[in-house]
This record gives sequence, C-alpha cells and structure tokens, in this order.
Amino acid sequence: MAAHRLDQARAAHRGYFRWRRLSRVAIVAFGVFAVMFSLWALPWLPRGLNTDDYTPQLALSVYLMAGVAAAAVFALAFQELARRDRESLMVWGTVFDEVSGLHNRTYLYDRLSLECEKAARNGGVFSIVALQIRLGGSAPGSSPALPTSALQDIGTLLDCLTHPSDLVAILSGAELAVLAVGVDRNDRASLQERLRGAVAAGLPRLLKDPAPISVRCGGATYGEDSTDPGTLIQTARQAAILIPRGPAQAA
Repeated sequence: MAAHRLDQARAAHRGYFRWRRLSRVAIVAFGVFAVMFSLWALPWLPRGLNTDDYTPQLALSVYLMAGVAAAAVFALAFQELARRDRESLMVWGTVFDEVSGLHNRTYLYDRLSLECEKAARNGGVFSIVALQIRLGGSAPGSSPALPTSALQDIGTLLDCLTHPSDLVAILSGAELAVLAVGVDRNDRASLQERLRGAVAAGLPRLLKDPAPISVRCGGATYGEDSTDPGTLIQTARQAAILIPRGPAQAA
C-alpha cells in the first residue's frame, strides 16, 4: 500500500511538470501566432493586407477575431488567478482560524505531533501551555467567547513574549495555547506566570469591560506528563480548569 501511494505521488509529480512544460509551449505558440497575425493583418505594415483589402465585412471579421483572442487571454488569466487564490485560501484555512486569524487547533496538533517525533528521536523537550480566560465569574469551561479584536491582540502579545520557534494557537473562543520549544518543567512555571501576568494586565484595556476577569494557566511537558500530542493538550487544559478560583493563577 505504501509503495502504491509512493508511485501515485511520483506520477502526480511527473504529470505536474509535464503539464507545466506543455502550458509554456502553448503560451509561446500563442505569442508567435499573434505576432504573425498582427504582421499580416495590420494594413500599414509593408507585407500582408493593405487598406484596399479591407472591406467592411473583413474589417468586422478581424475585429471579432481580435475580440475573441483578447477575451480568451483574459479568461485564462483570471482563471489562473482565481485558482491561485483558491489554493492560498485552502492552505490558509488549514493553518489559521477563520475568525481570529490565529493558528488553529488542527495546525497546533500537527505541529505538536512533529515536535513529539523530534523529541522522541533526538531526546528534546518542549511544553504546551493553555491559557483560559473567564469573564464575569463564569464557570470553568463555560466562559463566553472573547471579541475577535481582543483575541488578535492577545495573540500578538503572546507572540512578543515567546520565542520565534514557538507557536501561539487558539483552542476555543476564550482559550489560547502556546507551544514552547525547548522549555522543560522548571522553565515552564516561569513562562506560564509571565504569559498569564501579561494577559491579565492587558485584558481590561482590550475589553474595556469592568466585569471581573480571571486568567488561568495550565501546562504539560513532553516526557513528564505524556508523550502523546492529544494527551498533552488535554493535560494542560485540565490543569487550568482545576485551579482553585482566583483572579489569575497558573499551574
């Protein structure tokens, strides 16, 4: 089965470049024929048709052919641009959340799986941190979604506080996650406190809401808490949920 899929991938790869070469040949041929037609049809050039050859019927035919060619070129160009935009949207949708623009849960899980494989192979370490924001004294796990602008600003804030190789992603409408590469259990505690403190300090200004705000932070470290991506995420989220009530805490 694996060999069959590999053969299919190789065939698709060869087909892609074959069609690209043929499309380039077709474009060159179109350009050559367009130049030849222009040299023949334009009456003020030394060779080809002249003004005496242009009857109203022939002139209309030339105009119609030029219009068809121009419409075909524009149609193909617009179709190619639409295809590229569609591919970009498909790639964007697999990586980013459509509402907030942050990395989505699917991409977080995929990246987490890769980090687990790398850590198992090279003996590395990393941590996952979950930040849960509860508004107006809401119960654990039932906080209403934050405004999109607030989520975007919090994501930007967390990006500034983390390493470029780390990943900030959205878990829910009021929950964010940070994949911290190279952070062990001891370093995770200080990272959680720093992230939690920054979010707790910035949220009142972003929300402009006098209602009480609770920011809770839980974490999990590869190797010590689990080696499975899904379990690591669940452990970090559960650690934040089980924190005793308070204005802002980390565990």
